[in-house]
Order: sequence, then C-alpha cells, then structure tokens
Amino acid sequence: MDLEALKTAIKELTAEERRKLALYILELEKDHFQKNIGSQIAEDMEGFSRVIQDAAEKVRKTLKDNLG
Repeated sequence: MDLEALKTAIKELTAEERRKLALYILELEKDHFQKNIGSQIAEDMEGFSRVIQDAAEKVRKTLKDNLG
C-alpha cells in the first residue's frame, strides 16, 4: 500500500479511529526516538558530565593551592 492509498484510507476512518491511529503513530515515533536518539543524548550527557566534573576539580584544586 502506498502513501496515497494510506491517506485515502485514513480519511475514511471515524474520528475515534483516527485518534487511535494517531496515538499508535506517536508511540512508534517515541520508540524510534528512544532507540536511536535517546542513547546518543545519554552518551552526550555523560560526556558533558565528565567535562563539568573535571572543570570543578580544576577549580577546587586551584582554589586549594591559592588559599592553602
């Protein structure tokens, strides 16, 4: 079934059926996002966290050396 046939079939659905279909599509998109993009975001956040921790450690060391 091609895209135009799907569009035609969707137009023939009741409002309730279209809402259910929309929810199904949103769930598919959410799953796709979590599998493909979510893991990349998690990796990026881990890297960012390490950078912040390193920077905080350098500041702490600098303050300790200058004040101590």
